[in-house]
Amino acid sequence: MLNKKCKKSALGGTFSFLHIGHKFFLKEALKISEELIIGISSDEFARKLDKKHPIEPYEVRALKVLNFCLKEIKTGQKITIFPLDDPYGPTIWDGELDCIIVSEETYARALEINSIRINRGLRPLNVIKVKLLTDEKGKKISSTLLWKRYGSIFTDKIKRNFS
Repeated sequence: MLNKKCKKSALGGTFSFLHIGHKFFLKEALKISEELIIGISSDEFARKLDKKHPIEPYEVRALKVLNFCLKEIKTGQKITIFPLDDPYGPTIWDGELDCIIVSEETYARALEINSIRINRGLRPLNVIKVKLLTDEKGKKISSTLLWKRYGSIFTDKIKRNFS
């Protein structure tokens, strides 16, 4: 038995240009979860999110998250990755979930999810908030920030690999 804080937890994100902030978030989730369900925005859903940077194809993002998690996972842990087509995924219907892992930015969504769960007769999820990493100037590390700083590197790579 792993004896983690959460038996079955969920998190979601777009995870484009997997960076140190994403990795920190995933590591924190793996530290406390026996089973981790990771929803990654589908290409269609990601387009609706109006991101301020290009987005790698779903398969690329999912593979990068999987490869990272496989390096961090402990014996007995389980991870599942699936395409996320809306902001909720299984969090609003899976009765086995006991935790949702969010960032400071997505905390309000977790409260909304718990409200939906209660209305559906499900118990609310334990909300685990992971602090966002910041750069030397105090700005949150994000794909948008990195793209603004190093955009041509990301854009050229996407064009080479996915055109």
